[in-house]
Amino acid sequence: MKLATQVRYGTRMLLDIAMHQSKGMVQMGDIATRQNISIKYLEQLIIPLKNAGFVTSKRGPKGGHNLSKSPEQITLAQIIRVFEKGYAPKETIDDKSNYSEHQDFLIQEAWDEAVEAFYSRLEKVSLADLSIGTTKKLWKSSDLLIFT
Repeated sequence: MKLATQVRYGTRMLLDIAMHQSKGMVQMGDIATRQNISIKYLEQLIIPLKNAGFVTSKRGPKGGHNLSKSPEQITLAQIIRVFEKGYAPKETIDDKSNYSEHQDFLIQEAWDEAVEAFYSRLEKVSLADLSIGTTKKLWKSSDLLIFT
């Protein structure tokens, strides 16, 4: 399963905000520079993130963006659901006497279980977890601080 670009970049944007909001509102231009993503694309991504209640924004010279929830409260599964359109509605198979339809039913059932396991696992990974992991990786190569 490949994650959509919107999911990856939306997650990077939220992670960037989480890691920099302690200094005040995070401006889109700063996110764009740090993440190497165009401002136009970030402006498209911020709308569904605001609609989902993850981000608050303020206009003006001292404006920008902050998380509206703590990084511990925003999970990867929630972010994916904002951008992924979901799966096509299942067809109900009434007559399982047809061999190929029965196989399709079993395949769909297995797929649904896999998707459920995928989201269940990602419900356990928060922006805070990613922030800590990113910080560890950055510091590990600097020789200034060692995490164990």
